[in-house]
Amino acid sequence: MRSAILIPLLVTLSFTAHARSWSDDVMYFVMTDRFHDADPANNQPPGCDPALNDPQQKDISRYLGGDLRGLENAIQAGYFNDLGVTALWLTPVVKNVWRSGYDLGGWKTGYHGYWAQDWLDIDPHLASRVSLTGEAYPAGADGRMAHYRDFVKLAHSKGIKIIQDVVLNHAGPVFFYDMNGDGRFDVKARDEWVQPFKQDGFHDNAVWADLPQWNAARTQPDGPRELLGTAIATRGVLSQLDSYGRKGFSGDSLGKSDGEEMMCDFFSLRDFWTAPDGAHFDALVDEFVEIHHFYLNTVGVDGLRVDTVKHAHHEYWDAFTARLRKRLGPAAADKLIFGEIYDGSPAVLGRYTWRADWPQHTEPSLDSVLDFDFCFSAREYLRHPGDRYGSPAALEKALLTRTADAPDGRPFYNPNPGADGLNARQKMITFIENHDGLNRFRVKGVSELRNRLAQGLVMTLPGIPCLYYGTEFALPDHEAEIGWDCETGRMMFFKNKGGPSVREVRNSHSFSEISQLAALRAKLPVLRTGSLIPLWMDSGEGDEDDGVFAFARAGEDGREFAVVVINASEKPRVTGIGSHAARLPASLQSAGRILRPVLVIGSGPLPETPGINAAEELRLPVPASSMVVYQAVPVAE
Repeated sequence: MRSAILIPLLVTLSFTAHARSWSDDVMYFVMTDRFHDADPANNQPPGCDPALNDPQQKDISRYLGGDLRGLENAIQAGYFNDLGVTALWLTPVVKNVWRSGYDLGGWKTGYHGYWAQDWLDIDPHLASRVSLTGEAYPAGADGRMAHYRDFVKLAHSKGIKIIQDVVLNHAGPVFFYDMNGDGRFDVKARDEWVQPFKQDGFHDNAVWADLPQWNAARTQPDGPRELLGTAIATRGVLSQLDSYGRKGFSGDSLGKSDGEEMMCDFFSLRDFWTAPDGAHFDALVDEFVEIHHFYLNTVGVDGLRVDTVKHAHHEYWDAFTARLRKRLGPAAADKLIFGEIYDGSPAVLGRYTWRADWPQHTEPSLDSVLDFDFCFSAREYLRHPGDRYGSPAALEKALLTRTADAPDGRPFYNPNPGADGLNARQKMITFIENHDGLNRFRVKGVSELRNRLAQGLVMTLPGIPCLYYGTEFALPDHEAEIGWDCETGRMMFFKNKGGPSVREVRNSHSFSEISQLAALRAKLPVLRTGSLIPLWMDSGEGDEDDGVFAFARAGEDGREFAVVVINASEKPRVTGIGSHAARLPASLQSAGRILRPVLVIGSGPLPETPGINAAEELRLPVPASSMVVYQAVPVAE
């Protein structure tokens, strides 16, 4: 059954990308190589091993052809505007090593962008040789960077911000461990890709790779650059072997928190030596500040998502963020720097919103982080096969933890505002799926309808909502199962053959509902910036409220508020059980107001009611497998 919607489809925030607060944004995370191949000419860059590209777009370990032109076409056609997206987060766009002989699962390509080789060049797989209007770009790095700058300008012209994923912890497999001492990279020998971790000392047999067909070569830049008419005062520290730890890899280190995770290679990726007492610490930080000032200032990128944060020393991030903000000056107020810490503990996640030298300094380190605590607990509630569901108790706890104090008395997440006046709590990235091992929300057994409820949760809870590419079509991963740690969900979205058409995606329930949720967020400020007030969750005492989770979003003065009720059950439910029911707290000015349903997500239909007295007990109805948003309005309306 189609959802009944009582709000206009296209309600948009009326200010430009640069003037818009990050708390007003809806983010869309896209693997650029997996969106759409709009320029087949870049699928096999000159000199690149042709075997690295899969023209059938089936082998997720190879390049599938997605590029900046595919995203440009979607931006120009209004695809993201119609979806309600205001910020695009791209996987790393810099030039990568194109193939590795040892990664999780064996041989793979660098299609994802996390194996950087040149931080001041755009990967040729992503850039085009001519502009959208047909003018030829200059040859080489300057032309590729010009295309990227044009891409950012186009996004801005549509009110869309661009977030660039960046890797500052490691490079790709740019050198090898010369085990037989012959000075040549034996690519079939596992031990030349990966050496065991050395707690003391380092492997002194590292040699720069020279495999042009895979772009496995000495890291760049190796000195000053000029791009887009701008001098970039890089010094070449990334191309010096002693800037790297060269300590090898330990599989156990990925889950450790004893310091080993900050010192070792990441499979065949080469770890920078980020210890604050390292000889190149300041030079390494300054090099990355110089590089990313160029992207933020000259190219016009709006934000950075920082990869593998917990695998580098905390002081490294403090120095990078502080020096970059100082270099940006007043423009820093418009930029967002958030990090990926693959951990469900709020103590670990929140640590990086504080500086390592707290309490001497209380300003933010990272502006915010991806909220894995929310992600894991929301999945515990909703990501189940068939008609099964979990308890929302862990989800409620995770949400309340955002504003709670850690056992040492310090808040988990830094409440002190950054240059834009917002703090880490307000800029938390709320997501429920991504490209890492946790994979797509929708795998075997998880229905399209449950996927839609999950996105409804992301779009109505505090934080900056982040959608994963394809979720607007409830794109399923038929290979993966619940509980698996895998990357099978990294499939091509708009395939050359056999995939969904743009028309099918735009006409889907998921696209429509996300669009309408974004419109409702734009219309009701409390859904963007209001505080969270949990109201009711599955009591476990009867079936009237089974699968239910309800919460309010409210303004500071308590006058404006909305209530969201989600029902994971396949039967209609209410926010009450027996003689008990939900009530709004006294802090909300509920007298003289009614709660009127304005949006339903899921199976519907919208509850038929003229309004429910907000000052009384609330037995708010919610249809089977649905989410309902109730807006508080004066009785006279």
